[in-house]
Amino acid sequence: MNDFRHRFITSTVLLMTYMFLDKGAAQDFTKALIWTTYSSAGQPQLKLLYGNPVTYVPDIANGRNGSYFQYNLPFYFGIGALDMLYSGAYIYYYQNMILTYSDQLIDPTKTQPSYVADVPAFSNAVTGISIDWVSSLIYWSDASYQRICMFEYTLRGFWRSVVDTNLTSPQDVVVYPQQSLLFWSDIGDKSGIERFDLATDDRRILLSSPTFQRPTKLVVDFANQRLFWLDASAATIGSMNFDGSGVSSWPPSSTFSSISSFALFQDYVFLGRNDSNVIYIYDRNQQYKANITQEGKGIIDMTVYSQERNPSVDSPCAMGTGSCAQFCITVNSTQRRCMCGMGLFLASNEVDCVTKPMQVDKFLLLTDPGQINIFQISVDTGEVRALTNKYEWPYPTALAFDPSQNYLYYFDKRTLVIRRTSMDGTVSTTLPNVTSALGSDITSLAFDSENQVLFYVDYTAEAISAMYLLNRSFVNIYSPAGSRPRTIILDTSNRLLYWSDCGYNTIERGSMTNPNTTRMVIILGLSACVVTFAIDFQNETIFWADASGTIEKAMLDGTARSVVYQDPNAAFTGLALDAQFIYIAASNKRQIQKIDRNTKQLSNLTKILFTQPFALLYYPADSPPAVKSASVGSTPSSDSSPVSLTPSSADSSGSSTLTPVTIIIVASVISGAAVLIAVFVTVGFVVAKRRRAASRKNSPPVVIVNPHPYETLNGDRRDGSDPRVFSNEPSYATEILSPRYLSIKYPSGRHSILPPPYEDGREYAIIE
Repeated sequence: MNDFRHRFITSTVLLMTYMFLDKGAAQDFTKALIWTTYSSAGQPQLKLLYGNPVTYVPDIANGRNGSYFQYNLPFYFGIGALDMLYSGAYIYYYQNMILTYSDQLIDPTKTQPSYVADVPAFSNAVTGISIDWVSSLIYWSDASYQRICMFEYTLRGFWRSVVDTNLTSPQDVVVYPQQSLLFWSDIGDKSGIERFDLATDDRRILLSSPTFQRPTKLVVDFANQRLFWLDASAATIGSMNFDGSGVSSWPPSSTFSSISSFALFQDYVFLGRNDSNVIYIYDRNQQYKANITQEGKGIIDMTVYSQERNPSVDSPCAMGTGSCAQFCITVNSTQRRCMCGMGLFLASNEVDCVTKPMQVDKFLLLTDPGQINIFQISVDTGEVRALTNKYEWPYPTALAFDPSQNYLYYFDKRTLVIRRTSMDGTVSTTLPNVTSALGSDITSLAFDSENQVLFYVDYTAEAISAMYLLNRSFVNIYSPAGSRPRTIILDTSNRLLYWSDCGYNTIERGSMTNPNTTRMVIILGLSACVVTFAIDFQNETIFWADASGTIEKAMLDGTARSVVYQDPNAAFTGLALDAQFIYIAASNKRQIQKIDRNTKQLSNLTKILFTQPFALLYYPADSPPAVKSASVGSTPSSDSSPVSLTPSSADSSGSSTLTPVTIIIVASVISGAAVLIAVFVTVGFVVAKRRRAASRKNSPPVVIVNPHPYETLNGDRRDGSDPRVFSNEPSYATEILSPRYLSIKYPSGRHSILPPPYEDGREYAIIE
């Protein structure tokens, strides 16, 4: 169970919680009526009335309520649907953003339930839960995304959508594993009850409008093989056979008008109202027998804990998974059906799950640690394929792609290694001898195919490093104090590295081999951390998404900045581009969406819902054009371009000697004509001491960082302005934008931002 907890508790997605019922106490705790409710103060609670529910009627008639206990649940969550698993004594319940289970509820010595683990539900509207105790599956209805899902609750943790078409507002779901039947109710435009045969995929409507108005709750009568439903709007309870025949219902009653839940046990029906603290007990002939008065507010959901609700069933899925690679569905006592997770296909042996990558020219790649997989997505059709058939896929987050060899590189957050796998999932290895220096949070990967170098961001170590795969070595190429790089992109044509920095809230660039000395700030003044970005090199445009839910764009020189899209509730994790669309992934959106770059219209690319979408890449990636003029580290001549800083050398004698200007001209001859192809200018100088005004007047502009914030370098006090930074040229006005950034205004009126870090007392030359 520990590995299960490690895998899913670390997830930030929506979860299901389950609890364990300890049957070891002296009292008879083999049966209990369980319900979810709120206290009078609004505290979510799980309540249990222990003992055989059949004895409740005479006990309550004699003024006894039996052994009654309540457990307070986290106050900041709502409470909802629940079900139980007798084997292992688990209670599963949904609590708003959490669907979870815990242990030892049935022990009256416990004042709080003991938490066991989480089961992913990935929705904020789980309206029903049903446990298949035979095949080790959990089913739940999801009104938020209009689907019915299932989860394999052993340590492997696979899950998938079972039905996600022609649903409007599914309310409850129940399973009858003895015949592999799944039932659900829907109260949307197509109000009714449907049945799905898990063995054959046969789907049929059993009852529909106007038979009833609002079928909210379903209960299976295992002893008599009938399906009961609650129609709160019609104020009645009905039942039918599993094929839809033999329909009968109770006459409407005002007592049932606000019934929100009910449970069956033997000859009794337990009814809970959402506006009352009373549970009503009737027999099956609709004769009132007694009621249970509880403290607090209305009843949300209820169930009966008893082995009679989980009868013993012979099944090839009962022990393990019946040899199925992922899902095992019971057909009968000797037959089973294997199923696969999202984007995978059942192999010809009808046991294994295989991947089939799409042979398309354009696609997206997505990591989904919640699904424990990497996916390929067609940008034309939205079709999704999984890229691995591994039984225990790790926790993939950061992702890079090497198209020259069709290799995927990803960071496994569970084992803290970087792995390489082929697109078809048949080859998977851990990068050798280079991963010992990895931190616990690698947030971005980028691959240089030509030189076989993998760049990665270690967010914990606040560094960018490079793995040289040919000689199996690595080097830390960028880790200045105060910086916290988050995402990286390579411009291999010009040997440039772009990165977002969450320490300074900037987007910057520098040389791929030594970004610190050639560092340039491209985008400054961001209000939040840039979690992902993409570059259209052909149009020299950069797009980025920040932690505030805003997507912006600008030219690569920082100009023409504008907002593309805003959603304060979006938790963006990935962004990719093609010529027409911006593709976005958000951990709380579940679908991959796209924004038209011209109209800014948002639409869904995928119908399939992901669990925890993370890194997003587009193939084929935009090919950066080679720079024709400026060398690496130089600054284009745009009026708003960034500025680069390089340390200047100080003359130890204190003289104002200026080193010569060196000009290197490289020419070649084509058809007998000399053509000038490049001019590189290197300027060196030494700044004179500030007391030599005449020399200073003719020196190149220099920014000097003062180690004494409230004194000039001459020792004079400066009040009313920040004296930390000076220029030796008065026409070059300087100011502090923040403790880490400088702004310089040139005589031409152009502004530039000087990137950090700075060393106090050092002189930095401005290369225009």
